[in-house]
Amino acid sequence: MMLYTRSYVTLPKENVAEIRIVLANRSATLYHMQKYQECLVDIKRALDLGYPKDLIYKLYERQARCYMALKDYPHTIEAFKKCITAMDDSTLTSDKRSKLSLDAMTMIKMLQHDPRTAKQEAKQQKRKVALDVAQPMPLENEFVSPLVRIDQNRQEGRFARASADVKAGEELLVERPFVSVLLEKFAKTHCENCFVRTVVPVACPHCADVIYCSEQCRHEASKKYHKYECGIVPIIWRSGASINNHIALRIFASKPLDYFLKLKPTIDEELKPEELISLPKDDFRRVAQLERHQGERQPSNFFQHVLMARFLTRCLQASGYFGSEPKPDEVKAICSLVLRSLQFIQFNTHEVAELHKFSSTKREKSIFIGGAIYPTLALFNHSCDPGVVRYFRGTTIHINSVRPIEAGLPINENYGPIYTQDERSDRQARLKELYWFECTCDACIDNWPRFEDLPRDVIRFRCDAPNNCAAVIEVPPSCNDFMVKCVTCGEITNILKGLKVMQDTEMMTRTAKRLYETGEYSKALAKFIDLIRIMYDVLAPPFPDFCESQQHLKDCFLNLGNVYTLD
Repeated sequence: MMLYTRSYVTLPKENVAEIRIVLANRSATLYHMQKYQECLVDIKRALDLGYPKDLIYKLYERQARCYMALKDYPHTIEAFKKCITAMDDSTLTSDKRSKLSLDAMTMIKMLQHDPRTAKQEAKQQKRKVALDVAQPMPLENEFVSPLVRIDQNRQEGRFARASADVKAGEELLVERPFVSVLLEKFAKTHCENCFVRTVVPVACPHCADVIYCSEQCRHEASKKYHKYECGIVPIIWRSGASINNHIALRIFASKPLDYFLKLKPTIDEELKPEELISLPKDDFRRVAQLERHQGERQPSNFFQHVLMARFLTRCLQASGYFGSEPKPDEVKAICSLVLRSLQFIQFNTHEVAELHKFSSTKREKSIFIGGAIYPTLALFNHSCDPGVVRYFRGTTIHINSVRPIEAGLPINENYGPIYTQDERSDRQARLKELYWFECTCDACIDNWPRFEDLPRDVIRFRCDAPNNCAAVIEVPPSCNDFMVKCVTCGEITNILKGLKVMQDTEMMTRTAKRLYETGEYSKALAKFIDLIRIMYDVLAPPFPDFCESQQHLKDCFLNLGNVYTLD
């Protein structure tokens, strides 16, 4: 199957006779692999290209067998009838034709008398869903929760804040990318347009560099950006340019030259957070005004970006972006905007991930498959103890809370370094190198230990005094006193409730883990959300049991997104 795919992707569009044979043969491999729906897609593609009349009966018979395996009896009957008619043009001997015709007629009569056929016909009249057409990843509705407010101040810049109390597990943001680019490594396994892993890809008619999951995705990509990238993608890959550089190129390939020329004079007019968010989703200003750290750039860094901006502009020029006679002023204007793009992309790109599950070892690993810019999410600040998790469906990003967040507090995500895995010095060095800032989150200020170094001989209770004391009371598990005095406020806290919570959560944790291990992720998710809520009321992180539940909660969300299971 993979070899037929490679052949199909590589064949020039003029070789129609070969393409339709390859697609038909690939459909045969898919049938033997019991991938019946994918088989139907390839059969239709071969038929649409005008499959030879003397062989077309084979496709209709295979089509009928697929529909029958999928228990779609009305379409099975229709395909068998087409098979019988098509045999008139075949070169089959009379004996073989008679046998095949008899088999088809027998199946037709049997299915016509099956009561399920009439019921299916009635349903199909109401709900017409074609099984033989490749369906792209459905577009999800974008969503910004009313619990999220974007604020701005001198110290933190623009950042997300909770406008009301946020519960654990709340969906706070669903956002499609302003621009996204697939890594070269996945260019022959995933759709270039929506990042969906595809078994029966459709090829670009003009190049063998990318694939698509459906004709619809191919059309969208060609109409938007691939018309300028077609043929030059290998040049970008071979040049050593990073995915960030490719993202910059795609921003401009996705919109016409005139759009950027008209927008350029207003590009430096600073917009308030609410104005920025209210702009149309595809407005370049939504990303052009993201953080660039322009005043902190060293000459060597600036030179590298200028050089890459010139290279990418030349790529656009070679692809016909500026027309047959490029005007120097227009080329210079676009080059300056490409430079600006490279600078904000450096600090605002998110890795698009796919969860790889190894069934033999039960191991799971999140794999970086591409990069994208999400204009709203880019306004969220970093914390080494993030309040949210992100996961992907195709290229759409979902942001959910992983602990309660009080109204008025920041809603922070994570840029990579996280306290449970990395020492503070390593986190600070990495953030300074990649994002040019010093982190002042609680985990950094108080130097929280990594998960493996968290003390197991103390329980961290919240002070429950009526004066809203925010202190943490550390008590050893062997403590026999239920009434403990807070050294900060002097009030007494009854830790019996907290000890009872510790007992109750043990059983809940076992149940949640069992649900996760059996693949019931939605049910496991609900259990872990309850665990987080119960523990957070009385216990203060960092605390081993709380960290474990939080990680399980994140894993549940990841399993709702892009997943690929390996043997």
